[in-house]
Amino acid sequence: MSPHAEEMLCTEIVPRIRSTVPFTVKPIGSEDVAELIQDTIATAAAMLHRAEAAGKKVTGSTVAYYAVKLTRAGRRSTSSSKTDVMHPGTQITGRTRVVSFDEPMGMDEAGETITLADILENRQEDPSMMAARNMDWETFYGKQTRRGRKFLSVVAEGSSLRHGARALGLSDSGIQLEKRKLALALTEFMGANIWAEVNRQPMWRNNIVAGRERQACRAARI
Repeated sequence: MSPHAEEMLCTEIVPRIRSTVPFTVKPIGSEDVAELIQDTIATAAAMLHRAEAAGKKVTGSTVAYYAVKLTRAGRRSTSSSKTDVMHPGTQITGRTRVVSFDEPMGMDEAGETITLADILENRQEDPSMMAARNMDWETFYGKQTRRGRKFLSVVAEGSSLRHGARALGLSDSGIQLEKRKLALALTEFMGANIWAEVNRQPMWRNNIVAGRERQACRAARI
């Protein structure tokens, strides 16, 4: 950009944008006026640069007018594609809208409010975590004795320890001893925190629960 274009941008275009955007452009989503002003200035600078490169003469008022018009229509200096659901232009045309995960979506059979997060929530585990755990389990299972593997198979089927004792030909005290041996081996193989890990909820789930508890506490105070 030439010195003449830089001076035009600073002295003619920027003041017009600063005085016009707050009253003519509506922020979309998390945008604010200061951000829109800076974005419009960037758009104007790009327009001025292209015009200068093409050898066209433009006035500061014209550049400012069209830059503000593009911003008002949802155009942003970083992107102009309306295929992005979060793009302001897409939301202005009504093709998408931003909704909070806490948006009420109705009531369940117990009379509790169902939110959008409840509908979209996937309670299944992360496939990568399941695959890693299965690999660890297969390695641990392969290192056990024949009796230990049989005991693990009985427990995995959901049978009681007494049934496992009969299957292995052990007494009640004998099956308890086998259980402690396997628990110790599992702790040594998986780590001392394995028992806390298997009972811990995913962090994203804890965040949702904590957010709802804060809302409930706030409502109770009101």
